[in-house]
Amino acid sequence: MPRMSTVPTRSNSDDNTISDRLVDRIGQHRYGMWFDHTTRMTIEGERVDVAAESQFVADWIGRHFRRDLEEVARQALGEGASVDLRVAPEMFTQKPMAREADTGTATKDDQRGPRGRQQPNSRAGGLPGSSAKRQQLRRLEEFVVGTSNRLAYQTSLALAEDPETAPPILFVHGECGVGKTHLLQGVIERRVRATPNQVVRYVTGEEFTNEYIAAVRSGKIDAFRTKMRRLDLLAIDDIHFLSNKNATQNEFLHTLDAIGLGGSSLLLASDEHPRQISRFSTALTSRFLAGMVVRIERPELAMREKLVRQLAAERGLDLTDAAAQLLAGRFTGSVRELRGGITKLAALRRLDGTRSDAVGAIMVEQMLEGESAPGPRTPVRLGEIIDAVCIRIGVESDELLGRGRHRRVVLARGLVVHLARELTTLSFPEIARGLGRENHSTVHTAARRILRNLQANTALALPGVGEGTLREFVEQLKYDVVRRSSNR
Repeated sequence: MPRMSTVPTRSNSDDNTISDRLVDRIGQHRYGMWFDHTTRMTIEGERVDVAAESQFVADWIGRHFRRDLEEVARQALGEGASVDLRVAPEMFTQKPMAREADTGTATKDDQRGPRGRQQPNSRAGGLPGSSAKRQQLRRLEEFVVGTSNRLAYQTSLALAEDPETAPPILFVHGECGVGKTHLLQGVIERRVRATPNQVVRYVTGEEFTNEYIAAVRSGKIDAFRTKMRRLDLLAIDDIHFLSNKNATQNEFLHTLDAIGLGGSSLLLASDEHPRQISRFSTALTSRFLAGMVVRIERPELAMREKLVRQLAAERGLDLTDAAAQLLAGRFTGSVRELRGGITKLAALRRLDGTRSDAVGAIMVEQMLEGESAPGPRTPVRLGEIIDAVCIRIGVESDELLGRGRHRRVVLARGLVVHLARELTTLSFPEIARGLGRENHSTVHTAARRILRNLQANTALALPGVGEGTLREFVEQLKYDVVRRSSNR
């Protein structure tokens, strides 16, 4: 298979090769699509020669990646470096002995039996021998499991290790940053280790679309279809990217049917449930619903504490119980937010210079000082706060706006007032009118009650709402309101 040369730079370090620098700039998937299989690179002095398989590939690289190529060439070879991009189809005429699946997946010949079993005289390769960065997939062993993702994890594990017992189509969905990509990559990585003779692939919806368009324009649609439809497992992240792309959806529908007829598996991820993806064909939606659709929720408190300790350990941080609980209670949204908090804490610890002791709650408080929850991109409306609180607490808006004094309703009103004061510019009289109150004194009292309980870090003891503290619950509500407002 034609591959980009990993010629060492002056530092003679694999991490500083031009190919690795290019992966860092444009991403491993774009690199795999436009360079790993369709170009050859040689370096002569300070000149980088990039030979493309076709004029289409050369034109695409010239339009989209020339600046990146020139920049990494200068970084690796000096300011006098230059890039020569040319078309050299004669360098790609020899048929490769093995076919390589993308993003660190297994390789093998086109001689394949049912469900990817090897036939006599066929070959099976291990992980591709190019840059280690392009092979790096997340592992299921590192996936933290909790009540919010247990069903998705267990089904994915079956798909990775025993596909005969798993649904042929698994569709996982959930908010950004809840672990969907980790799960998809982990399944691919585990399947490669469990059954190295199979051909599997992980791509994003954008990459699938770009490859399809490139195949149509270059007259290689048959090769594209062969590549996609002979897989044992195809994992596509962000499948909602195909929304409003009718030709790509139609092609994917045929790919889906061909994979299913061959007894292979399909693993998909999206931010939304199949029914909620706009401009998706009815035929595709029905195929997804015929499989197994599983939602991954935001991580609960116990799971966030596990994540805090795991992420801290990866950065060499030892946390006290109080510090871990404080971090888990503060970052209630996505795992990405939690990872960002740990990264900031690690940087603060390096500046502090006291690395021998465990990180305590005081340092965490110092890190969180002046830092607020992510703010909305658009002004928050009182109605959005009311809706978010009612859904979380489990009360009707008519109850909240009425005169009832049930404990659940009273708590809901107090939370609405507190969030309205924090997320909007409304005054107490304006909030009172929005809640149907003529006198704003009761609203003022409700806000003070919530504030006292937050300062005391009171436990939230309300059946059906969840475990944890009121502070954590308020942070979750903020996240809900901000997301609702931003998606308006």
